[in-house]
Amino acid sequence: MRTLNLFEWSKISYVAKGILVGVLVGIVVSLFRVSIEMLLTFSRDVYVFLNDQPIWILGWMVVILVIAFIISIMVRDEPDIKGSGIQDIEGQLHGVLKLNWFSILWRKFVGGVLGIGSGLALGREGPSIQLGGAVGQGVNHFLKGNHSQENILISAGASAGLSAAFNAPVSGIMFILEEVHHKFSGVLLLTAFSASITANFIAYQIFGVQPALDIGSLMKFPLEHYGHLILMGIFLALGGWVYQEVLMVMPSLYRKLPIPPYLHGFVPFMLIIPIGLYLPDMMGGGTGIITNISSNRLSTGLLIGIFLFRFAFSHISYGSGLPGGIFIPVLSLGALLGAIYGNGALAVTGIEDIFIRSFIIYAMGGLLTAVTKAPLTAVMLITEMTGTVTQLMPLAVVCLTSYVVADFLGSDPVYEELLQRKIHQIPKVFEGEVLEFQIAVEPDSDLDGMMARYLRLPYGSKLIKVRRHQNEFIPHQDTVFWAGDELVINSDSGFVSEVKKHLDKLN
Repeated sequence: MRTLNLFEWSKISYVAKGILVGVLVGIVVSLFRVSIEMLLTFSRDVYVFLNDQPIWILGWMVVILVIAFIISIMVRDEPDIKGSGIQDIEGQLHGVLKLNWFSILWRKFVGGVLGIGSGLALGREGPSIQLGGAVGQGVNHFLKGNHSQENILISAGASAGLSAAFNAPVSGIMFILEEVHHKFSGVLLLTAFSASITANFIAYQIFGVQPALDIGSLMKFPLEHYGHLILMGIFLALGGWVYQEVLMVMPSLYRKLPIPPYLHGFVPFMLIIPIGLYLPDMMGGGTGIITNISSNRLSTGLLIGIFLFRFAFSHISYGSGLPGGIFIPVLSLGALLGAIYGNGALAVTGIEDIFIRSFIIYAMGGLLTAVTKAPLTAVMLITEMTGTVTQLMPLAVVCLTSYVVADFLGSDPVYEELLQRKIHQIPKVFEGEVLEFQIAVEPDSDLDGMMARYLRLPYGSKLIKVRRHQNEFIPHQDTVFWAGDELVINSDSGFVSEVKKHLDKLN
């Protein structure tokens, strides 16, 4: 019998850890989904009742204010639960943030359920990813793993969180590789794969095997109309640029209010009452809107009105700092833009109206790509969420076009930009802890072809080795960096963000 070597045993142990993380994340995120759906259903029933019995509106206002106050206190006590949490996971894995996994786990769960379940325009995917990361960190804590093992289990947990949130195991793996790490690692892939598949299996037991957005089958998009896909990709890139610009300016607008930052969440909570009374279909993250416009042909004027309303409401909800994500709100806005474009294409070119739904699906992926700059994740997520494997090619064309145009417009990945804004508010001090991180040399960057002697790093940081293909070596003064090289750098943990900012300018 062949003897297993140490590396193979290590692989098996990571698979086991991935499965353990996947089981726990699957349970936590599934409970998160169920709780949100139950509370959202209850909230809608309440607004139906209030339309018949308006005398109870004042009492419901008190309930909403109490919910807003509870979330505000949790945000005040644990600021790292604000927003989607994806940027916090990235910061943690890059060594620029330190997160309290248990504090985040229960507060993000409760705050996310109360905020999203109340009908605000927030998504469950970001919180699910952060919950998964917290579970992974907790598992590593109890197994007494080192820092490297912690990062792998956090990544696996985040991957499993997205998988369980949308019944999308491949997207969960793709997300952690493309959006967070920007590189391929065998052990990371193996652990994330184990966790993602396991979490998805748990979610299947509770929600069934149907896609998260079951919109039925779609016809193959005709080749002679592929020009529309390119035009729509450009249209979506512009829309994504506008969305991101508004997203970044919202916190500064909220800071002008004469109330403490942790009370900003009261603003969207007060808006949800008239919305629930008069526009109940506009409540929630937006899955209902996607289903509605996919099933019913709406006029262009009505679609534009819904888009403008949802655009404003989603920014007001997310900009307040409440726990909640932007994936589903962005997908719903993309679906509306796709329907608007489809109506225009039908009026101008006479394309068959049966392809309106196709435009809706493709636009969801295109706008998500423009905002996150993660085209592969967007393609796989839309494919898994809708179950439309036959639409990969046209969907990829839209996402690729959107990515290229967004890059031309100078759009950065939204979570990286949110992370940079957060860490720039943290005071830079020497913490006495050395962290190691890597940066991959991009083709045609200032680093590509640079001699090591000309690499000037901020004080307290040092280039310690270079990984090239399958080899590692210690660089000397005349070492020339090649595209694809991984530069391994040591830095004091208090200055990692400054070092990375400096390297990003060169790369």
